[in-house]
Amino acid sequence: MKLSYLSLAIASLLSGQVLSGQVLAAEVQELAVTEVKATDTKQNTVTSEKLDNRQVNDIKGALSELAGVSVSNGVRYSQKTYLRGMEEHSANVTIDGARQDGQLFHHSGNQIVDPSMLKAVSVELGASSVLSGYGANVGAISYVTKDPKDLLALDQKFGFKVATAADTATEFQQVNVSGYGRLTEQLSLLGMMSWNESGDIETPDREPIVNKHSELKSGLVKAVYDVDDNQQLAVSLQHVEDAGHRALSGEKPGATSVEEALGFNGYERDTYTVNYRNDSANPLLDLSVDAYYNQKKMLRGAQTGDFEIRDSAGKWQKQGIEFIPERDYSYKTLGLNIRNTMDINDIPWTVGIETFKSEQAIDAGTGLITRNDGTKTTVVRAVNNGPEARLIGGYIQGEFNFGTLQIIPGVRFDSYKLGGAYDNSFSQFSPKLNLFWQASETLGLKAGYGRIFKGPGLPETLMISADMTASPDAKAETGNNIEFGVSYDFASLVNLDSANLYANIYQYNIDNYYHPTKNTNLARGISDLTKKGIEAGMTVQHQDLKTYVNYSYNTGEKAFDDYTTDDYYSGTHMVKLGLNYLATDELTLGWDSIFASSASLDDRSVANGAVITEPVEKAGYGVSNIWASYDVAQLNGLSLKLAVDNLFDKAYQDHNSFGMYWGNASYNDNEVGRNFKFAVSYQY
Repeated sequence: MKLSYLSLAIASLLSGQVLSGQVLAAEVQELAVTEVKATDTKQNTVTSEKLDNRQVNDIKGALSELAGVSVSNGVRYSQKTYLRGMEEHSANVTIDGARQDGQLFHHSGNQIVDPSMLKAVSVELGASSVLSGYGANVGAISYVTKDPKDLLALDQKFGFKVATAADTATEFQQVNVSGYGRLTEQLSLLGMMSWNESGDIETPDREPIVNKHSELKSGLVKAVYDVDDNQQLAVSLQHVEDAGHRALSGEKPGATSVEEALGFNGYERDTYTVNYRNDSANPLLDLSVDAYYNQKKMLRGAQTGDFEIRDSAGKWQKQGIEFIPERDYSYKTLGLNIRNTMDINDIPWTVGIETFKSEQAIDAGTGLITRNDGTKTTVVRAVNNGPEARLIGGYIQGEFNFGTLQIIPGVRFDSYKLGGAYDNSFSQFSPKLNLFWQASETLGLKAGYGRIFKGPGLPETLMISADMTASPDAKAETGNNIEFGVSYDFASLVNLDSANLYANIYQYNIDNYYHPTKNTNLARGISDLTKKGIEAGMTVQHQDLKTYVNYSYNTGEKAFDDYTTDDYYSGTHMVKLGLNYLATDELTLGWDSIFASSASLDDRSVANGAVITEPVEKAGYGVSNIWASYDVAQLNGLSLKLAVDNLFDKAYQDHNSFGMYWGNASYNDNEVGRNFKFAVSYQY
């Protein structure tokens, strides 16, 4: 009873606040084993070891191996993630359980992440599980930061790690320092600090880009208290900032020369989390509680420039001079997720509550416009009563086993309300179902269904104002996702340690498909989206060699009132493959490649009352990376790493990158060219 009382006390204390969260990677990995067995051979997790070996310093590198996942643009502060051709706004993205909702600026990325802090990143695809969280229409991305036990040896009390890295193609330099220890048998602490900067960027067939320099600073403090063998409480504080005097629109073409000083802009994230776990021997108590506060900010420095107005012909005309003060654009989320699994008559039942509140604001001084005739006008830039969003959701799921057949039904109810500048409410019951049949010792079959629901997200933070109102046509995203999968273990046929094949086909029908860019009335550009696709692949492991091959492809259509057009983010066949070879106890070698086919789409629109069609052509490409990691035997804890990204100096762009997604390769930069990367670390 003592364990139950403590669990209930913590849950009661936290549930009195307006908080929310999402389970950590431990649950994600458990979910992959217990509920998505037909696809558990597919890679869905990237560990810190692989991130370190490949010297990953952005989310593009972190997610590059996974099927159905792509990251646009080459510059860190411009990168956006796509799952099955749908941007991350259609997924549930979390860091240590903290939701990462919200678009700050449409020409920048949405995730502010330092990969050096990560223990792992996991991706779930599909909408067939209630456990994926609110708004996981296309899936979920879960980032998990390191904790002390990830770095401490079994009997070690205290330790530290220092690391430095550099590359040749982006003038990247990095220093990381970590300290960790066991203060008592139950309490351990971790502190991490990281600094890096990047400068001119070398891309194939062009002069270096000089206006996208960045400086990143990040820190993590985490305390983990093991109450007993079953209970753990973790508290963490994270801060990340990525800033510089640089181009504001990171995904637009960069400059090869700078004629005048660049303005300052940056992005910050502060995340505070409390994570409690109770894996009790009591069959009615397997409790997790995730509480958090998350704030993302875009910072812009003061500037003075021309004040321009469009004339009747649509051309910009200078009307005077405008002073714009410093501005902080913020998106805050406070949340809580409580989940418990009960084993009743050998049937696991999982019940949970998820709730959060998000709000946007602009903190700024007063601007001044001085017109050509000398007239002066002040401009209020601050927005204090900005948009708000609140969610209260609950869910239940059961696991029923009938021999080799497993049936996992579940249902969510979500009530979503907009406030502040808006006054809208949306709610829905969303049934979901997973079926798995172990047809033989080597063959598994899976089917999944998920009803989709997500209220219109808050708009792009840059565009909010004090006088916004929602359109009466604002609607929640609703629809259906259906999937079929197969997995086959053929290790015994080829006499290998491990060998698996998988394939998965899926379809989405999403009504009122929403995107936050410039969408202050919540109804701009609404369409009905249909996506169909496939993922397939193979993983093989034998002795010291591991290999993988992942394939993905999808088609898509967006239906508007007057016409239907191909979805820009579809039509590309993608193959990802690589290997990891332990050459000696000290030396590990790796290679990864991505091959993308060319893509041809039809872009339809209405002009002068007629539907017109323009072709969209995207060039195919292939890019390869190699890496090596060497642990120096003569000095325990010393590690040397070498990598070469874009080994053959290929000029290419990810098909979802700005410009390229509508077939205009000249409206973006090529990805970084051949890049030699070096790293040295020492861990005690």
